[in-house]
Amino acid sequence: MFKWNSSFLILFLFIFGFSHAQEYPGFRVKGRHLYAPEDELVILRGVANPNIWYQKSGLPHYNEIDDINANVIRIVWEISGSANDLDSAITNCIALDMIPMIECHDATGNWSMLDNVVDYWTSEAILPILIKHEAYLLLNIANEAGDGNIRATAFNAGYEAAIQQIRNAGVHVPLVIDAPDWGKNINVLQATGPGLIEFDPDHNLIFSIHMWWPKMYGYDEQDIIDEIAESVEMELPLIVGEFSQMHGQCNTDVITDNNSIAYLTIIEQCQLNQMGYIAWSWFGNCNPFWDMCSDGTYATLYDWGLEVAVTDPNSIQNTSVRPDYILNGNWETSIPESTVSIPAEFEMAQAFPNPFNASTEIQYTLSKSADVQFLIFDIQGRLVQSLNQGRQSEGRHLIRWSGHDHSGAVVPSGAYFCMIQSGHEQQVQKLMLMK
Repeated sequence: MFKWNSSFLILFLFIFGFSHAQEYPGFRVKGRHLYAPEDELVILRGVANPNIWYQKSGLPHYNEIDDINANVIRIVWEISGSANDLDSAITNCIALDMIPMIECHDATGNWSMLDNVVDYWTSEAILPILIKHEAYLLLNIANEAGDGNIRATAFNAGYEAAIQQIRNAGVHVPLVIDAPDWGKNINVLQATGPGLIEFDPDHNLIFSIHMWWPKMYGYDEQDIIDEIAESVEMELPLIVGEFSQMHGQCNTDVITDNNSIAYLTIIEQCQLNQMGYIAWSWFGNCNPFWDMCSDGTYATLYDWGLEVAVTDPNSIQNTSVRPDYILNGNWETSIPESTVSIPAEFEMAQAFPNPFNASTEIQYTLSKSADVQFLIFDIQGRLVQSLNQGRQSEGRHLIRWSGHDHSGAVVPSGAYFCMIQSGHEQQVQKLMLMK
């Protein structure tokens, strides 16, 4: 009687992080820091780029941002953005060895739009793009969702629902959560952050404070120092996701003591505390005081933008480190080679379609006659379906899975893993079911 190798399954579950459903396809959060595979510390240093309003592909502006050695670009996006354009925006960022952090702007100051944004990320068109790039992606769920009336209870409930929907869809990248009150309310992040981390089955969250903190809103320079210190003390995985030299209206044409922001203190405190920061923004704002450069080029960096990007000791160029993980362009598990069986008896092709809706097919080629079994596991490592193909001859074969479990019931949308075992050899790949 055919038996699948239980010791391999144990290794398989370990590789894909099935204990506690903590699957990290690329970057992950531990404690208050972000890490690449092999425990490589990543401290984010970069800028926001307004892709959705100008060049959706990010080019040629990414090339200019590359010149300041940023290791992350916060890609400004909206629900109107197509899957093809989003794919290009992410692909071009990775190609230049920078981490793509995509964010959706439709819920800015509008709590009622949070559900729409989450529906967009998990939609049939967009979800495959997130899965495709999961090895390098950070997903900033919603830019500044909610105004000053959003309290911790509502914020917690809203983001619990968002986290659950995104994780159930099979997205396991780090999720970035902005503060409410147009990004400014750090107290809500500090009050809800630990609980949301515990709620997330992956424990893979980053919280983002937007330090639009001039005196006219009741802030001073000491607040920057104190709030960062408090967040560090409580081990909150926090970044400064937006800041500029001032805040006001589009027609504000003078920087005053009342509307200015202590941006040099922000980048200094971030550097002292190993905290990420992302400046708002590269170019194209309605008020040029918020721009780092005048036309999207390195050559036109000016004033605060030049300091934050290049000249200050704590600037992006002087402190940014691009992780070897993204420079090398691939991800390999750290499991010792001696512990993993190297397939020699057969080859398994990529499932098609994948993601899939009704069914998916996988071709495989046997180098010699062998017993073959097809196994499907859910994201928790539970066996969902087992199809014994019996003894099969040398050559090419095809297996189809229609998204049903061993009882014939349709399984829910999400990530699954298929294992094909031939003789003593096994191969595994990830499937995405989208109903």
